[in-house]
Amino acid sequence: MVKALKIVGGIALALVVILAGALFVITRVIDPNDFKPDITAAARDNANLVLDIQGDLGWTFWPSLGVQIGRTEARLPDDEALFAGIDAVHLGVAVWPLLFGSVEMDDVLIDGLQLDLVEGPDGANWEKIGASDSTDATAEPAAADETAGGGAMDIPVSIPSLTINNANIRYRVLADGTDILVEQANISAQNLSLDQPFPLQVSLRYQDQSDMRIDTRLHTVLAMDLDTNRFVLSPLTVDADIAGVTTQPVSVSAKMNVDAALNDDRVAVTGLILEGAGTRTEGEITISQLSTRMIMTGKLDTAPFDANAALRAIGEAPIETSDPQALKNVSLSATLDGPENSIMVNPLVMRLDSSTLSGSAGLADLDSGKIVFDLALDALAADGYLPPTTESTDETAGAVVSNESSSILPPLSDEALLPLEDLRTLLAAGTLKIGKLSYSGIEASDMTFAVNADNGLMQLTQAEGKALDGSFKANAALDARNDTPVITLNTELQQVQLQPVAQLALEDDLFIGKLDMTLDFSSRGNSEKALVENAKGTTTFTLKDGTVRGANLHNTLVAGVNDMLGAYKELAAFIPGQESGKLPLELSEDTKIIDLKGRAHLEKEIAYVDALDAQLNRGSVSGNGFLNLRSQQFDLKLGMKSPELTDNKYLKDQTWPMRCRGNLAGDAADWCRHDKDGFKAIGKDVAARAAKDRIAEKFGIEGEGDTAEEVVKDAAKQKAKEEVNKQLEEGLKKLFK
Repeated sequence: MVKALKIVGGIALALVVILAGALFVITRVIDPNDFKPDITAAARDNANLVLDIQGDLGWTFWPSLGVQIGRTEARLPDDEALFAGIDAVHLGVAVWPLLFGSVEMDDVLIDGLQLDLVEGPDGANWEKIGASDSTDATAEPAAADETAGGGAMDIPVSIPSLTINNANIRYRVLADGTDILVEQANISAQNLSLDQPFPLQVSLRYQDQSDMRIDTRLHTVLAMDLDTNRFVLSPLTVDADIAGVTTQPVSVSAKMNVDAALNDDRVAVTGLILEGAGTRTEGEITISQLSTRMIMTGKLDTAPFDANAALRAIGEAPIETSDPQALKNVSLSATLDGPENSIMVNPLVMRLDSSTLSGSAGLADLDSGKIVFDLALDALAADGYLPPTTESTDETAGAVVSNESSSILPPLSDEALLPLEDLRTLLAAGTLKIGKLSYSGIEASDMTFAVNADNGLMQLTQAEGKALDGSFKANAALDARNDTPVITLNTELQQVQLQPVAQLALEDDLFIGKLDMTLDFSSRGNSEKALVENAKGTTTFTLKDGTVRGANLHNTLVAGVNDMLGAYKELAAFIPGQESGKLPLELSEDTKIIDLKGRAHLEKEIAYVDALDAQLNRGSVSGNGFLNLRSQQFDLKLGMKSPELTDNKYLKDQTWPMRCRGNLAGDAADWCRHDKDGFKAIGKDVAARAAKDRIAEKFGIEGEGDTAEEVVKDAAKQKAKEEVNKQLEEGLKKLFK
């Protein structure tokens, strides 16, 4: 854009000077149109332009001696596309001052200026403008002689009014699709002078290939020093209506003073006041080393504003938050201070309501675009920034339960998740520290996160802190250097309270305890389906002082034993203190866990529990099973021992088969049941052993066999077989009735 404006200014100034010098000659001819061929030839020889003067040439005598030019077009040789065009030009010099030997320019008008600037594979089209090498060579000595002789006439340039109406400039870069159009440009300057400040007004419309449109109005007082190439615009006021960036156009206004010392490679903006969408920013910026490796310094301060009010001003929907006062007070203070070829903010202070983010951030290198940051957030209560909760109706709640109980899951998507090409160009390195963070009942503190991204390899090199009365450590990586990205994650939790996490994940208060866990996870692919199908990992975990709410394994075991006693009623007599035939249930509906240890591995979407051992407040369990991470369906086969039963002669060291299965979103009371077939087999075995002991005791013998039949054989040796058979038949009938 700056390049295009320089070209426009140069061409406009050249037109004024060339036409002013030719004015004295043209006015001495009766018909200036006779010189069209000569002007066309001069343009071809000296500027390498094919000039087509379509309109008439004319001149005026009073009150100014001037020339008028109609429609004129310029093209590059062997190119039919229009390079430049002008609908009309009028300029002249005041006649009266000429009578006293003074040259004063009259009003200058340029109407309908058109420029088509193109950068193609062979260079820019404007670079082809200029005299041939032979012409330049012959012109240089003449210029030297003129300087040596001191005969050059120094004519001061002072123009009462310069007006450029309806100018249109198009700038294109064929290689990258850049297409910028500046249209309806109007420039007005009064009392234009090279050595005195003069007022200047500009209005134009900017539009580019992204369909961003900016209508701009500029008012300033311009002072120029062409010898030192310095331009001062003070004061400068800019009003702009910007469309195509936000949902609805937004009006922006700016006031400032600009001092551009181009020979010194420096531009300074002072007294800046920028207002738009309900925000106000003040400050100053200085840019030096413009032509080499830029250095930017300064300070910007954005006054506190309402973020949602700003969003509404640009046509965006406000952010709904559970706290109605959230986002009401947002402010920014940024000090620009960094090495050359960078844009660094140090220090940076951003306030979000009662939270403060401070540190440094920016682009460490403009050529590579590397992002760096070192930031610290003092505290954030994230709950207030969450969407407000809504109470669901019974009908909605029923629908949710129905969905949870459904085993039909939506298919995994094959759509690409990551923009791999963009990630491969990302360069970033930074650290974020968070003092305190609360979210949905989860409290965390003293957290540090460090990231690094280098041409497709993104790493979370550090993630650690305190949370839920424990601590966590993690590191992760995303390798997107190949078309099949790879994700890895390593996590370690120590003494973390399980309850808030489980409640957040399951929306139910089911699990309590202090969790230790290590997790090594990896997957590859760039879609949901690929990542799930290639997921694998291993984990070990321990849980202390835990509780499973709504599922009492001891009562489940007792219920199974009572069912067994119901099937084998005579067994109650062999369990001391349980002659009533039933074991008592606990009043509690929960399972208390003293210590639990487990080991699992992940394949695709299934977490296979390879080993699970737990010491309960009443008994112990061990087993294995699986959990489907997508559907939350699980199935665990457990063996349980109970202290109330293991001391019994017939139930000593007995492991009772249990099975827990269902969905984590379901009712915990329905998860666990005793294995009826397993309990029946145990009951049958216990009954047989009890019968053996009863018979042996009745006959007063020491049976060496393991079964009742073998005891009978022993008894037959001591008593009559008929008596034994009779007693055995009656005893077994009672036992198994």
